[in-house]
Amino acid sequence: MGFLHLFWGFLFLIDIRINGFDVLPDVIGYVLFFVGFLKLEGKSEHFRKAKNMSVILIFFSALMLIFTWMPPQSWLFYFLFNVVLYFLKLYLIFQMCNGISELAGRKGFHAFQTKAIQRWRWYFVIATATFIVVLVAPFVPLLAVFLAIMLILASIVIHILMMMLTWEAERVLHR
Repeated sequence: MGFLHLFWGFLFLIDIRINGFDVLPDVIGYVLFFVGFLKLEGKSEHFRKAKNMSVILIFFSALMLIFTWMPPQSWLFYFLFNVVLYFLKLYLIFQMCNGISELAGRKGFHAFQTKAIQRWRWYFVIATATFIVVLVAPFVPLLAVFLAIMLILASIVIHILMMMLTWEAERVLHR
């Protein structure tokens, strides 16, 4: 149905770096999202919007790969680029969760409908907390290190929860 592509896409969004090299490049995740949303776009307007956003995120994440080899000279440009990436990614996840929720509601799976919206809220809270910690890190470095460790763990957990949501959506909504 397409949800399994989203499942694998989330795996590639987990940020694992070795010596600055992203072991699971986001661009592959967004390509998988595109394929998944392409298969799902007829089921909900939310998936069509997410598909369109995934195209933009493929481009932006490819640029981010280039930045790892040739970092931009301006830290402000790099910061603003990441802010834009943050909002685009939030929009994509919002549309995905709302699309799952809409499909679940249409099929009468109200508990699953609620779960999809709840996962969006958790994702939003963790992503926003991470963004805030990045902003305040220069002012309170010791606290930022502690919070960063906690948020890295929370980020991994929410990505796994999102993977579980898409896996369950494939199983439950495919009927």
